[in-house]
Amino acid sequence: SLRIPNNVRIIGTMNTADRSIALVDHALRRRFAFFALYPNYDVLRRYHQGTGFDVRPLISVLRKLNRQIGDRHYEVGITFFLWKDLTEQIEDIWRMEIEPYLEEYFFDQRDKADAFRWEKVGKEILP
Repeated sequence: SLRIPNNVRIIGTMNTADRSIALVDHALRRRFAFFALYPNYDVLRRYHQGTGFDVRPLISVLRKLNRQIGDRHYEVGITFFLWKDLTEQIEDIWRMEIEPYLEEYFFDQRDKADAFRWEKVGKEILP
């Protein structure tokens, strides 16, 4: 039989925005402890203290973006930006991860997605 040692913790993650798994979610919530993890900009600041990347402009853009989204369950988080070489990676991350997400989220409000295209926010993030 399978046994998990006492010193091992299993951590599962679940996106609360995915309502297609509502029945599974309900069953899991009855059996396990849950806690919410929302974007924590202090974690992003601490991570980049030694990388040389100034996160203040990025955090400013993320705050504006998440205010525009207006729903904590759909906010853009910080894990996209936890790269030691973020200066070299950020444009690709934004174009290939953030923009497609925004196009889907704002599918009927194209101007909102367009306001956060790399061509516009890149100048703010990497002055």
